[in-house]
Amino acid sequence: MIKNYIKLILVMSLINSDCSAQKDLLVSNVESSPNKQVVEDSVLLKLQGENELVVAYAIENFAWARSIDYRIIAQNNNEWKGYRYHENLMRSGAGSPTSFNEVPVNKKTAESLLNYITENKAWDIKGDPEGNPCKDGNKKCNINDAASGRLWIITKNGALNPSYYAPEFYERCCPDKQRGLFVSISEKISAAVGGSDVTQ
Repeated sequence: MIKNYIKLILVMSLINSDCSAQKDLLVSNVESSPNKQVVEDSVLLKLQGENELVVAYAIENFAWARSIDYRIIAQNNNEWKGYRYHENLMRSGAGSPTSFNEVPVNKKTAESLLNYITENKAWDIKGDPEGNPCKDGNKKCNINDAASGRLWIITKNGALNPSYYAPEFYERCCPDKQRGLFVSISEKISAAVGGSDVTQ
């Protein structure tokens, strides 16, 4: 009985150590990146100050009802929290009101996401290139008034926030390795915080 308990403690400490190493690697690469950005949104800034790591996916609608919908997971002291944040950008006050809600997050799911981001070196995602979103110049891939997706990886001292216009559409029409990774990470973040109701 005591041996099994000791084994369990050793396994748990190894798992925590592995997650800590992954987080340290991610933080190091974000903070040393030449593409590092400054966080300006007040809600994201608050989360940056309160956590060691924040990973978020944002859907930015600027065509008609101007708004941004965020699905966020944050880690501090090996504890994970999830959030849904809707920001209304309509000057007239039309549209749904700005809201911010904490939601439960499964720790294994969050750690699996951290592992996926680190293993696939998500800090290398560049976002949309200049000009045609299709590298092969495919003119048949075209869409208007679609939303953009933005991936936020935020540490205490920096952030990366690559974005793609209509990422799911263009990934189906003219697949790209980095955009494909971006889409798969966005899906995992949304699933982690129950993001099926995000408008895309």
